[in-house]
Amino acid sequence: MEINLTQDNSLDAIPKVIPVVPTVNVTVFPNMIMPLLVLDERIMNGIQEAVESSKYILLLSARESSQEGQEIDTDNLYSIGTVASVMRVINVPDDGIKVLVQGVYRAQVQDLMVRDDMLLAQIDLINFNATVSDATQALINNIKEVAEQLSISSQTITPDFYAILSKMNDPEKIAEFVLSHLEIKSHPSQMLLECRNVDDLLRGIYEELSKEISISQVQERIRTHTRESINKSQHEYYLREQLKAIKKELGEDLVDEIEDLKASLAAKNIPEKTKKEIEKQIDKLERISPESMEATVTRSHVELLLSLPWGVYTKDSLNLQHAKTVLDKDHYGLMDVKDRILDFISIKNLKADGPSPILCLYGPPGVGKTSLGQSIAKSLGRNFYRISLGGVKDESEIRGHRRTYVGAMPGRVIHAMKKANSMNPVILIDEIDKLGADFRGDPSAALLEVLDPNQNKEFYDNYLGMPFDLSSVMFIVTCNDISAISGPLLDRMEVIQLSGYTFEEKQQIAKKYLIKQAVDQSGMKESNIHIAQSALDTIIAEYTREAGVRHLSQLIKKLCGKAARSFVETGEVIKITKKNIEKHLGYKKYPAERIDQKNMIGITNGLAWTSVGGVVMKIESALMPGTGKLILTGQLGDVMKESAQAALSYARSHAAEFKIAHERFTAFDLHIHLPAGAVPKDGPSAGLALLSSILSSYTGRLVNASLAMTGELNLRGDVMPIGGVKEKVLAAKQHNLSMVILPEENRGELSSIEGILEDMKIVWVSHADEALEHILLPLVD
Repeated sequence: MEINLTQDNSLDAIPKVIPVVPTVNVTVFPNMIMPLLVLDERIMNGIQEAVESSKYILLLSARESSQEGQEIDTDNLYSIGTVASVMRVINVPDDGIKVLVQGVYRAQVQDLMVRDDMLLAQIDLINFNATVSDATQALINNIKEVAEQLSISSQTITPDFYAILSKMNDPEKIAEFVLSHLEIKSHPSQMLLECRNVDDLLRGIYEELSKEISISQVQERIRTHTRESINKSQHEYYLREQLKAIKKELGEDLVDEIEDLKASLAAKNIPEKTKKEIEKQIDKLERISPESMEATVTRSHVELLLSLPWGVYTKDSLNLQHAKTVLDKDHYGLMDVKDRILDFISIKNLKADGPSPILCLYGPPGVGKTSLGQSIAKSLGRNFYRISLGGVKDESEIRGHRRTYVGAMPGRVIHAMKKANSMNPVILIDEIDKLGADFRGDPSAALLEVLDPNQNKEFYDNYLGMPFDLSSVMFIVTCNDISAISGPLLDRMEVIQLSGYTFEEKQQIAKKYLIKQAVDQSGMKESNIHIAQSALDTIIAEYTREAGVRHLSQLIKKLCGKAARSFVETGEVIKITKKNIEKHLGYKKYPAERIDQKNMIGITNGLAWTSVGGVVMKIESALMPGTGKLILTGQLGDVMKESAQAALSYARSHAAEFKIAHERFTAFDLHIHLPAGAVPKDGPSAGLALLSSILSSYTGRLVNASLAMTGELNLRGDVMPIGGVKEKVLAAKQHNLSMVILPEENRGELSSIEGILEDMKIVWVSHADEALEHILLPLVD
């Protein structure tokens, strides 16, 4: 339905109380015609009331906080509005009406009356002063000048706008025309409506036109700059656009990649601070060109961050019996390490967030340090990763490279966390004593933070550029020579020594592990080869001379290879016995009784520790006419040279006790030599053996060759403690020596060697005189 209305717009025809129609983002001025859509029932009632009576309504603008479609709060309406006449009413769908109104007069609201059925206002009409003065004419000229500029530069004002405006002279009509063409915000528009004279109104319009000029000029500068940029790199732009289209067709659109990164970030349990940093990197990737080098670097960085196992923890297996079974199944002996792991599991049972130990396993090669790390991870139910640091010299291998470098990558620790795929894995740092240092830094210094439980909670990798939590990781470090590790780094670790295996332990390891492993790797069955016990004993005693079992494993694999060849060629099962062992393995490298046990003057059996186990070291001395000089050969280190000098000083100071004439010390030169002259030798533990050799040469007494000795000696003759007791005793047993002389202060280590004392005698001494009673044989008349 459509209603057309005509009415008298005289002042007397406007009632004092009329219905109110609120407007949002629209300000209607006098003489302006405007369509309005009304959906509110109370407002429609007011319009219906106006249609049936005076045909007048009051249009009040709402402040900018109001939004179209929401119910308007009467407190949010301006107090000055426009009285408008209702020209036409049209019903529209959804129970609304469309009203065409024309502004008539400005009016001030004296009282706003809110009824249940409609909104009314008591008003006073505002007298608008339309007197024209010289200032008015000047403002009109300024408006026309600005309008001319706008018609040239603005995209919103057409040239027709200025053509029409230039022919108008009536200030009110000029104001009405400009206001109907300008898009002015609600508040400035309301300020113009509240103007009480034509000069203020024109002045306000001039300011709005000036703002429009400024905006137009900025837009033009932006358009010009953009146009120049496009012209400058037009070829590159078109190529990139084509590449984007091609990638989109191939399903390689960067937008999809960004969305995948965001989805992956949202799915991970990442700390909030780190998460915000990753979000910044993704936003940066979204802004830069996909083909730029920076995009490649940023994408690689974000992908690495999202590939780390943030918040991923494996559940620890806290069953002590299960852990003990796994450890015993994989390794024979090594009770110290196994007990420490069981202690750790016990603590975890009582305190779930207890700290993880940082263990340092040191000992000779082949004793199972590396494989023990895997067994520990299996017993705990944790993921495992091994880092080999042998020969690493660059600090960046640990801390990573800065992303500004070409080919930058994270350090080995972060790489290990990525591969382990959990926050609490077992990480084995292998061969830490083989680290080097050069102009690129010291990697062992970088490990100080990694292996410190108080610092690694926020380990900083240069490539990541943010802290990473390593506090839940169980680090296991292995080395052969603990003296090669720096003091501060060693202080952060719990050191556990893995000594060499005894003959009996090697037998058990070969039976339980090595033979089965070699048979499986050769593709045969255990029934295809038979290795007699006597043959196995011969291999251990006469073909290997090592602390571990690596060489023994290689020889057993060699035998399995021989058996596999025989089985393939002839179908026969070969038997390996003590009699035919040389046929398969060649001559014996360490035949029994290789150490000469003939009693001689000046030759003693010393015991030494090396990184591959204990060794029996011959010490030789001889006198020759001279002037009393001391000659030392055999690549001796400074400490061993000093030990030789101290032993000689003790012998000279106690010459009377040993019935040595003082003239012998000045009439003869003393030459001390340690065979294997190409091998460097050092350490203080040869002091007792050196003294025995020196006294034997000066007294002419034979040395008991069936025993070996070790111990540091001072000038008073006290025998001081030494290290590597088990390895040294093992070396003596391997050479079939029946007696070993050890310092009394090492008696506390008796428990570690009890298993190898069969057919051996240990003599504990605290002074050189006690040892010499066993070492130097009486003179024979």
